[in-house]
Amino acid sequence: MKKLILILAVFSAFLALSSCSDECRHKNMTVKTFEPDCSSEGYTLSECVDCGYSYKCDFLAPSGHELSTKIITPTCDAVGYTEYSCDCGFAYKSDYTEPLGHTLSTTKVEPTCTDVGHTLYECACGYSYKSDTVAPKGHVLRTEKHEATCTEPGYTEYSCLNCKEKYNADFLLPKGHEFSETLVRPTYISTGYTRYKCGCGFEYNGSFVMSSDIYTGAYVDSVTPFANGVDLSKWNGEVDFSELKKLGIDFVILKAGSTKSGIDPYFEVNYRSAKAAGLDVGAYFYTYSTTSAGALADAELCTRMLEGKQFEYPIYFDLEDAALESLERDALTELCEVFIKKMQQNGYFCGLYVNQDWLAKRLHTEKVVTYFDVWYARWTISGEPEWKDSFGQRMGLWQYTDAGSLGGLKGHFDLNVSYKDYPSIIKKYKLNGF
Repeated sequence: MKKLILILAVFSAFLALSSCSDECRHKNMTVKTFEPDCSSEGYTLSECVDCGYSYKCDFLAPSGHELSTKIITPTCDAVGYTEYSCDCGFAYKSDYTEPLGHTLSTTKVEPTCTDVGHTLYECACGYSYKSDTVAPKGHVLRTEKHEATCTEPGYTEYSCLNCKEKYNADFLLPKGHEFSETLVRPTYISTGYTRYKCGCGFEYNGSFVMSSDIYTGAYVDSVTPFANGVDLSKWNGEVDFSELKKLGIDFVILKAGSTKSGIDPYFEVNYRSAKAAGLDVGAYFYTYSTTSAGALADAELCTRMLEGKQFEYPIYFDLEDAALESLERDALTELCEVFIKKMQQNGYFCGLYVNQDWLAKRLHTEKVVTYFDVWYARWTISGEPEWKDSFGQRMGLWQYTDAGSLGGLKGHFDLNVSYKDYPSIIKKYKLNGF
């Protein structure tokens, strides 16, 4: 075979030379040698640089494949075989063996509320399948009712006893707040408001009333009397209130009581008689207390005396007893503040009864006239209700004499004139039992 190849190569070279152009003598030749590989022969290539003429010679047979082997073992569902391969890339398979087949284990899966039961067949290779299915059991539900609150809807919670499944249904609208109302009265230094509170704990304040809307201090601008009145206690005895009305009296200020003696013995009958006669009514409380605690107790006592009644005129604090004369200006003014503030908190229009000497010399005058309505006791020599220009502005209520005469009625009376429309203010802000 090799001799045949050599003869063919020599013959091919001879043909090539005989056909060569007579013009090129091929003096400038290159020679390249190509080694044989697994499937291709080797040879020597000669080529003329000048004209491109070339020829092959010195042929060598292919070297043949050098095969390596790799045994692939069979699996459950795949054949086994031997793989033969050469470094040149040539490869093939042979020596096949049958698949081993699956070795199955079984697991029984019980049905749940929502999932089917089944038997699971599994092989170690990962192959699996299910069969022998059983229908789901369905939920066994427990119900828990949640009542609607003021702001949250009500609903029924359904939860399964056998699994974690739960859901809400049967919704009810929130009930909304049910408010109770607590009236916090304004005082001379604090704003009033209505506190709205629901049983759920939610609350807010509304319906505000500014202190300055009600309590404007002692002075008034009016020069025209609004109404005429008298003040009465047990010392006046029995009084014909119908006759008072005929004589031009518009209101009465009744003594409710005092620290020492309690309720005035004529207070109840005077109140009923004054109301029956169509007179407007106010009241005053006479104190003997020398401490703030005592003044606070007086306010609570006075409130109990006034319960169930309506007063068109203020409730006044009277503190001119000799037992209080030894108190300093700060302490005495504090008694007024404690009593009046507490009465205002209890829903009463409360002011201060005071004469010129106590107002100017014993109390903090500017503080008193700035914060409190004042029933001012300053008696004229003549007993007539002319105003003394030397004092200045008018007060809301003025007691201008303690020795007034009223027609044919027996005795002398404390006479008063009002420069402020107290009934309108008190009724507008629902004070004094209104």
